Amino acid sequence: MNRYRPIIGIFVLLGVAVFMSVRLVTFQVRSVPPEFLSARDRGALLASEIVDLSRQSLTRLAQIADLDQERKFNQALMLVSEELIEYQKSQDAAARLASQLEIMARLLPEIKPSRAREVAAEGVSAEVALVSRLVTYNDQLRDLFVVLQLKFNTRNTTGALDGRVNELINKINEQAKAINQFNRRFNDAMAEFDSFFK
Repeated sequence: MNRYRPIIGIFVLLGVAVFMSVRLVTFQVRSVPPEFLSARDRGALLASEIVDLSRQSLTRLAQIADLDQERKFNQALMLVSEELIEYQKSQDAAARLASQLEIMARLLPEIKPSRAREVAAEGVSAEVALVSRLVTYNDQLRDLFVVLQLKFNTRNTTGALDGRVNELINKINEQAKAINQFNRRFNDAMAEFDSFFK
């Protein structure tokens, strides 16, 4: 019996080690700061608002182009003025989103398990890229409206400004596509993130 004691001890230790390993794998610590979840929810709403604002802006751009073609410069100029007001809403939404992303980024180290933290970081990175593209989009949109105002105020019918208008519209459309793509990446990452906590 005494000579089996070390073997039994080894088996007991192995059993405990296996039990603890299974328990550790099965019952991984999972935690997310509530502030992260709140910032994430507010950020998702803001990103959705930004995507909607950019979609509406593109629709109004098409209306402005139609009015330009019809030589209805006064109506086009009114739409440009309205769009400049909407531009400010987009800028404000971007600033609020950046604030929520800062909160999320600050709380990333507190998320467990590590894979959930990595996925959350991917989502935050996608939204940071969205904000970066939105800043460029807004700058190009503002430039476009300045050019359009000049065109409509001077009744420029020679087409001298048309090349610049077309160039800016193409760039704006590229930025809008990128904004939508980054928002999808964020939503996909957050869906995967949620799967860790179900």
